Amino acid sequence: AEVAQSLRDRGKTDADFGTTAQVTTRADILAEKEVGSEPAPPAAGGDSEKPEGRIVGILKRNWREYAGTLRPLHEERQKELAGGNAAKADRTFIPLDARVPNVRIATRHSSNLEGMRIVVVIDSWDRDSPNPKGHWVRILGPVGERDTESKVILHEHGVITREFSDAVLKCLPAADYYPSEEEIASRKDLRDRIVCSIDPPGCKDIDDALHCRVLENGNWEVGVHIADVSHYVKPDTAIDEEAQQRCTTVYLVEKRTDMLPSLLTTDLCSLVGHRDRLCFSCLWEVKPDTAEIVNVEFCKALICSSGALTYYQAQAMHDDPNDKSELTESIRRLTIIARKMRAARNANGALELASSEVKFEMDSETHDPTDVKEYQKVEMMKVIEEFM
Repeated sequence: AEVAQSLRDRGKTDADFGTTAQVTTRADILAEKEVGSEPAPPAAGGDSEKPEGRIVGILKRNWREYAGTLRPLHEERQKELAGGNAAKADRTFIPLDARVPNVRIATRHSSNLEGMRIVVVIDSWDRDSPNPKGHWVRILGPVGERDTESKVILHEHGVITREFSDAVLKCLPAADYYPSEEEIASRKDLRDRIVCSIDPPGCKDIDDALHCRVLENGNWEVGVHIADVSHYVKPDTAIDEEAQQRCTTVYLVEKRTDMLPSLLTTDLCSLVGHRDRLCFSCLWEVKPDTAEIVNVEFCKALICSSGALTYYQAQAMHDDPNDKSELTESIRRLTIIARKMRAARNANGALELASSEVKFEMDSETHDPTDVKEYQKVEMMKVIEEFM
């Protein structure tokens, strides 16, 4: 009965598969019988309680927009299309994603799409065809140009590049925002601590900072401070929903795509030097000789960083025997604790995975990359890694 029904259904148009084949062969009938057969009994010694199933249909395909190029035409055909022929030309689209088959498209703009990165959507896929059908929706730009290839990378990885909507921007505080007296009173005031941030050169969104001071009992207080983004991004608001869709800030060689508007990422939620900033803080009381944690406190706090340093600036301060400033002494104490914590982890069998980090040198005018170099590793990188 299933075979008969299948044969009656042949020739119908399916929204997902397109038009099915008209010719029925013995192989088709056998395939239908196999689909309609009962599931095979479990193998000897197998788990008879294990659930089994079979695919009986596709409700919805997980299709998306694909970036790629058209397969080049031979020279005579190119001349014919360039001569003003208004008829639709059948072209083959080659997606950048090698897991996706080539897509057949028909277009009157064939000559305009030659040598371009374009975006194509799939419309249908006939059951008897190895290739789906689709149509192009937009041009990203000429193949090989930096801006074009950057758009392709972002598109293929699903990175959202649209501008922030008015609804999102309305969620932002004023550019000159400063916390109210009530907000300050509700937090632990740590502005007397000698706090600093240590990041790669050129970092603008400084989201963490540290300090280490000597307590009256001889123990050390270690503080890790993380920018309090949740103070500005409230649950279920437009800016919260946008951030959920974007997930993270994405960096390319010459540009970045922010998860949140720049007022937050590079200003109010960036722990820049000599500016009061809201944060979440974790405070440890540790024994300096063993790095044993005696007490822990988590709190919402207010800090004022004494400086936004690079790894290399902090390392130079640490290594300078003549530098006895409070900030430098704080960095040295952090280094001592980090060494002891790392040694204890390694003694307990911790696995360290190291990989090289590279940086690109850019042309000051064109912003094109001119060279790639490996970051010089300094101990400050491991210090920050340990506390984060």
